[in-house]
Amino acid sequence: MTYTDIIVEKKGPAAWLTLNKPHVLNAMGRKTLTEILGALEDTANDPAIMVLIISGAGNTFCTGMDVKEGISPGGPGAEEFTKLTDSVFKGLKKYEKITIAMVNGYCMAGGFELALCCDFIIAAENSKIGDGHINLPGFVPNAGASVYLSRLIGIRKAKEILLTGDLISGKEAEKIGLANRAVPADKLEQTVEEIIAKLASKSPLGLKSMKMLLDKGAECSTEMALVLERNTLKMIVNTQEYKDAVSAMEKKRKQNSQNSKGK
Repeated sequence: MTYTDIIVEKKGPAAWLTLNKPHVLNAMGRKTLTEILGALEDTANDPAIMVLIISGAGNTFCTGMDVKEGISPGGPGAEEFTKLTDSVFKGLKKYEKITIAMVNGYCMAGGFELALCCDFIIAAENSKIGDGHINLPGFVPNAGASVYLSRLIGIRKAKEILLTGDLISGKEAEKIGLANRAVPADKLEQTVEEIIAKLASKSPLGLKSMKMLLDKGAECSTEMALVLERNTLKMIVNTQEYKDAVSAMEKKRKQNSQNSKGK
């Protein structure tokens, strides 16, 4: 697939998806969303990719939907646009590999919701993060902010952010548990690279299974979550990846034991 609104670069175990419309603060239109959807499908099917990073070109992550396209709730084409939006945001939420939102500058409205769908949010300390829908007449979120935010940071802080429309700094986002880490802007990419390296050292099956357990476990009862955990472990121990890993560990243990005796 040829991209114009985004840039996709594959580097080792990571795919870097950059929103590339800095002239409109990386606002997303139909073409942008279609390209993101294509990139999600492509990277999901690439066995070499373990981590997907989403960022924005220039000094902004994303300010939401591109108002220049004239899509308004209830207006012409709104239903079609909503279906496309759902495909992207639900697709990202269900994406089986690890996702990281690398946030710099403004991250608001649909851009905020895009970040909320990711497993990690790593933010520049001076970034400006929030929803902002309430600042427009009659607008509310349309891609999950009112659902996911309270689950991440609690209902009171979620109400404060969503009802006031205020933007908070990356530092504040880290403090309230919205961002995993907030770092100086010039250390942002380095920090993400370090996380990628750590994740890439893990078992792909382990990462996929652990992510699934955390996501599904948050949506069901404790009893059902425990059953899912145990059934997942039963599935893992019967895979070839697990058997090969155990065999390699046993060989290493025996080799270390023999080396120790030989001294």
